[in-house]
Amino acid sequence: MGVTDGEKLDVVDRLEVIPDPVSLIESMRAVGYSVEAAIADIIDNSLSADARLIQVGYDASESPYVAILDDGCGMTPSELTNAMRHGSSNPAEKRKAGDLGRFGLGLKTASLSQCRNLTVVSKRDGTVSARRWDLDYVQETHQWLVVVPQADELRSLPFYGKLEAQPSGTLVIWQDLDRLTAGSRNPQHEMTARMAPLLEHLALVFHRFGQVEEGTPPVVITVNGQDLPPRDPFLAENHFRQVLEPQMIRHERGNIVVAPFVLPPISKLSAEEIELAGGRDGLRGTQGFYVYRNRRLVIWGTWFRLEPKKEFFKLTRIRVDMPNSFDDLWVLDIKKSSAYPPDTIRKRLKELIPHFANASRRTITYPGRRDTTAAAGSLWMRSEPRHGVFRYEPNLEHPLIRGFAQSLGKEEQRRLQLILECLGSALPLDSIYSDMCNDEHGSDRDASKAELIELAAELHQVTGIQMDRLFKMDPLSRYPELHEAIREALEP
Repeated sequence: MGVTDGEKLDVVDRLEVIPDPVSLIESMRAVGYSVEAAIADIIDNSLSADARLIQVGYDASESPYVAILDDGCGMTPSELTNAMRHGSSNPAEKRKAGDLGRFGLGLKTASLSQCRNLTVVSKRDGTVSARRWDLDYVQETHQWLVVVPQADELRSLPFYGKLEAQPSGTLVIWQDLDRLTAGSRNPQHEMTARMAPLLEHLALVFHRFGQVEEGTPPVVITVNGQDLPPRDPFLAENHFRQVLEPQMIRHERGNIVVAPFVLPPISKLSAEEIELAGGRDGLRGTQGFYVYRNRRLVIWGTWFRLEPKKEFFKLTRIRVDMPNSFDDLWVLDIKKSSAYPPDTIRKRLKELIPHFANASRRTITYPGRRDTTAAAGSLWMRSEPRHGVFRYEPNLEHPLIRGFAQSLGKEEQRRLQLILECLGSALPLDSIYSDMCNDEHGSDRDASKAELIELAAELHQVTGIQMDRLFKMDPLSRYPELHEAIREALEP
């Protein structure tokens, strides 16, 4: 019977739909964590707990495990129980500024994506408490039941002695590593292979925590006793790096700081620096934005589809610092490995890209020069014929070429011009571009120094030009760091 006018529906039927624990947990295990991303998620919790020492250990022998121990503030028994709850915090609630969590799922989802047995032991105010998710037990009982391990069982856990010796802290242990060794005939070998990228991944993602920044002491992170190697995708120690003017994007949620950098040209980079700045993806693959959330690197080496990756932009690195109040606007995922800027911020970033990226283009085109305009000191000139195809031609106004031409007769000058035109037409642009894409390291610095001193002496003798003017000419203009050494070697 329908509801008539004036009548109110006082009773609304409701049905509580409780998710099946076995089905839901097994589904959540397939979120797509890599082992290094999963361990990074656990380290986030340690940093939120103000840890200063975080020790990651793993064993690929007959009883494999992964353990993460921190010296943070630890948890009380009730706090630990809540931490083991799926959805232990509301992502919509405001969190403290340094909190690296969001969904209240990271500890469980990240851990259970790799193992079937998750044990968390925490110490606070002298009290040690422990909780465990055992997926076999959940499957057996078909209930959301967390196991409370006994005290004597805890003593056999890896790293437990270290936790017990600390005033406070938390120990996370993964055992029964079914996903980490899945599909392999040699589980120990498979686990070792999958853990291989861990050290470099953690070093990059948490590289700013190893520095003294914003008045905070550095955090030490170790993997099987080995400190994370120093990593800086912006190469702050290289004095040829360009630091462009930072920008502030203001928003009602807070401010986003955009700090652009242009890496030095390849000739000014050591092989170690090229590896440091480019890694496995190379300099071209790692250009673009580096987004940090509370100093933690979330996503890197992308233009957010605002600009295609180009060879001339490969030296551009733009650091973007955002607070955690932007998580929902940036569509931050559970793994904290994907983010995309909202429309208002994306438009502002797009406006800034040409300014940042063009500085990279100038650095590649004119390495080592302060003057970015085509001047008489350049050996090559770029020209664009009417049909729009660019080419490079020898610069006939270069002092060395001009002086030599003036010493010749008309017939010899004509032949010289013909030779230079052939050089410009036969310039192997495709091969040069291929070499640039390979990020090959330049010539040995000591050899270059000796060669340039000899070249500078010959140029000075032939042209009679003073040193200050010679340093503005190709190729000497490309090595400003050697000008003083050349001057000392040649001047009495």
